[in-house]
Amino acid sequence: MKRIVLLGANGQLGTDIRRVFRDAPVDLVPLYRGDIDVEQTERIGGVLRGIGPYDALINCTSYHKTDECEDYAAKAFAVNTLAPREMAEACGEAKAVLVHITTDYVFDGRKRTPYLEEDATSPLNAYGVSKAAGEHFVAAHHDKFFILRVSSLFGTAGASGKGGNFVETMLRVAAGGAPLRVVNDQIMSPTHTLDIAESIKMLLMEGVDDYGIYHCSGEGECSWHDFAAEIFRQRGVVADLRPVTCSEFPTKARRPAYSVLDNGKLNRLRPMPHWSDALRDYFRLKDEGGQQRG
Repeated sequence: MKRIVLLGANGQLGTDIRRVFRDAPVDLVPLYRGDIDVEQTERIGGVLRGIGPYDALINCTSYHKTDECEDYAAKAFAVNTLAPREMAEACGEAKAVLVHITTDYVFDGRKRTPYLEEDATSPLNAYGVSKAAGEHFVAAHHDKFFILRVSSLFGTAGASGKGGNFVETMLRVAAGGAPLRVVNDQIMSPTHTLDIAESIKMLLMEGVDDYGIYHCSGEGECSWHDFAAEIFRQRGVVADLRPVTCSEFPTKARRPAYSVLDNGKLNRLRPMPHWSDALRDYFRLKDEGGQQRG
């Protein structure tokens, strides 16, 4: 039986990973912040050695508050860069596969066609720089790794530290009757965390050994305004929703204008659903109380 260690087990993605592995023939070892604080990078190796042999490590930890990372760059680099390096070294020692989650924000958004895995990274903000550097460290310190670049996550558990996710934020604000102004000139691919979790399960349980970087996002593309409009359409909500440009809604951290990921490499193994279908599945799960899809 495979033994798989999961870091960040209580986040949106970690929760869905626990869900999809629930009935799998594996020994899943979930670790929470109380078990391992990845900001204390010097302790990571010792903690992992202390839990005994394992076949794979899934790293869902991240400092992902994009604007905060501009002010707390040292924390961003500790969690997103140095911690993955320590995990890669520990996995090399344990002869274990490392699954590391990263982001579409490693790109600058100058393309107008979906980004491929081999496209050069050129992040615009501290968060993206820290995640791109973490990717390089993982690849430099270990051979058996899957780096999954993901985008614009939504999951039934909500985002740790962010007070939910974009879907629930839009519905909450609309329910209060407040006008909604959402940017329409940032194009991305919303992604249901359950689809990422099932892709990770496939990679680890089906013995895939074509290691490297994989893009893992919802198929298709949309602006944040389009995403909000589809949320309201699927829920039958009437909202005062209007588009704005990024220049009208400035943020501390610059964000790529276009960060759509090409999933072709992953799709040959397990196709990712269109983001609007994934959103429909998300609502079905919410209505069913967050149970695993059947």
